[in-house]
Amino acid sequence: MILLPLIALLAGPAAAPTEDRSAVVCVRAVQGPRPLTYSGELVGKRAQPGAFKLPLQPAGKDICQTLLRSKIAEWKLEVTTSGFTACSLPPPTFGKRVYYRAKAAASGLKCEPIGTYPIGNWKQ
Repeated sequence: MILLPLIALLAGPAAAPTEDRSAVVCVRAVQGPRPLTYSGELVGKRAQPGAFKLPLQPAGKDICQTLLRSKIAEWKLEVTTSGFTACSLPPPTFGKRVYYRAKAAASGLKCEPIGTYPIGNWKQ
């Protein structure tokens, strides 16, 4: 029948399953007086594996972490330093590589997005 190929054509290209199951979140620290830490954990009804705590050193270098999708928990991501309120990063978009910039200044700890790019096998 012609109907099935037509439906597949209208639906567009299928995403590779591995691309949708993970995300990469990278944080770049701006040179400042305080050391920064990038951490994350899966928050659910019970304890989940995958928690991490990474120092953002040296300043200016991207520190990246691959996060896997969970059906029973959500990722909580933040940048911390002593004496300041933690800077929360939004949950990742799976299938994407997201970059953030983190800076500790006199006015507090600030995190801002730099860019979002697809991950996996893709062509321009």
